[in-house]
Amino acid sequence: MPFPQTYPGRLYYIAADPDKSFEQKANELLAIGCEALGLDLGIISFVEGGRYEVIHSYGEAPPAPGTPFNLSETYCCHTLVAEDVTSFHHAGASRIATHPCYLNFGLESYIGTPLVVNGDVFGTLNFSSARPRSRAFDADEHALVRFFGRWFSKEWERAIQTAELERKTTLLEAVFEAIPGSVIVADQERRITMTNSTVREMFGFRPEDLQGRQTSILYSDFEQYNQAGARRFNAKSTGGFEPYEMRYRRQNGEEFTGETHATLLTTRDGKRLGYLAVIRDVTQRKRVERQRDHAISVVSHEIKTPASTISGSLQLLGRFSDHLPERGQRLLEISLRGTERLNLLIDDILDSGRLQSGQLSMTTQATDLGALLRDSVRDHAVIARDNAVQLKIVGEDAAAVMVEANPTRLAQVVDNLLSNAMKASPASGTVELGLLRGPAGFWIRDHGVGIPEQLQPVLFDRFTRSESETFRFGGGNGLGLNIVKAIVDQHRARISFETAEGEGTTFRVVFADDAAR
Repeated sequence: MPFPQTYPGRLYYIAADPDKSFEQKANELLAIGCEALGLDLGIISFVEGGRYEVIHSYGEAPPAPGTPFNLSETYCCHTLVAEDVTSFHHAGASRIATHPCYLNFGLESYIGTPLVVNGDVFGTLNFSSARPRSRAFDADEHALVRFFGRWFSKEWERAIQTAELERKTTLLEAVFEAIPGSVIVADQERRITMTNSTVREMFGFRPEDLQGRQTSILYSDFEQYNQAGARRFNAKSTGGFEPYEMRYRRQNGEEFTGETHATLLTTRDGKRLGYLAVIRDVTQRKRVERQRDHAISVVSHEIKTPASTISGSLQLLGRFSDHLPERGQRLLEISLRGTERLNLLIDDILDSGRLQSGQLSMTTQATDLGALLRDSVRDHAVIARDNAVQLKIVGEDAAAVMVEANPTRLAQVVDNLLSNAMKASPASGTVELGLLRGPAGFWIRDHGVGIPEQLQPVLFDRFTRSESETFRFGGGNGLGLNIVKAIVDQHRARISFETAEGEGTTFRVVFADDAAR
């Protein structure tokens, strides 16, 4: 018999009502089905293996949600085998009169359909009654139940997606608040869209005071805001940024130094959403570092004077070494080498401190990176030969790469990286050097044991040394790479490395676009 057109319409209104919960929609669906089919009981079940569990139920004395049954003792086992709507209008007078469901519950009439959620059979939607029907369920009734089943399957999918979204949102909010620093999310125009609670503690602004405001409100001056946009937060940015320090301003006008970790936010298909930044107040850390650096500098200066005196005295004594016995000559040589290493260490400590504090002034000029590589290879040729290491410049005949830089300081960077690469190389190994173009820079690669994983995050920190032996000869005081990083930073360049255990390490120094000549 034809069914009133009101049933699909009623389902539409149920689905479109944002105030109805998933449970309410399920119960109303069952009520509409019982009404439309003239049956007394409606059930939505979840099926897993041979277990049938009631999820929602409606009607006269229905089984409570959570009630389990053996699937084989329900009519739904036939529905799942058929993978479509199945029905019985008078079970006692049919081939299933001996079915456990009829024997246990006396259900005479039944119609059900599988519920397929995200491509998997999750359960069934079924309606039944202890009263037999005078006729079999017709095609329109089958079509209606099939429609009900597909509608509810989609609702179930949406409910699962909503629950998963809520779970991820809750997790994200927890992570957002747990991050030790101020988290700021901004759109592509650098307007603030979201902050965590730490922002109020650090900057003094309430979240609602920052919503929709330009991030310039957090910078110490507008010039720094513009510089950050030109370097990082613009349409040309491609992803994560190197951590950087910036001067920020609190609501009360107090300025502080913040260490900033930022990244570009994009969708999976690459659409830009904006930026996320995590800011940590490093004022106290900077104060401690200045105190430490000052103490090291004072001690180093105090040591340098007597060390220079000792070194000069030993060199003077060396003029009369022919008058010393052989053992005395050996001791003098050892002492001279020791004082030379001590003076180099003191110089490195003082250089590192001056670079970190910005006390070393630096004049720049047009500098040929290729010439720096060639000079360094020439200067290290004897040491390389003595330690069975080959030095090779890749693409040596290519056009020159010019940058605005301090050639003396940059030569110090190349020499340090090349020296480390040689020390890390195996016997008969090769160290390669080459230039980068667009943006300008250079790279140095060794084929040694690689940098230990635990050392990588602190590689450029002062006095960082590996507990395992990564150099085949020579050694280091843990200051070389710190000095390299400070010099590179002074040039507004970036240094990075790629390393793999047993395969070696490649260092890259890349200059800003405006440094190219």
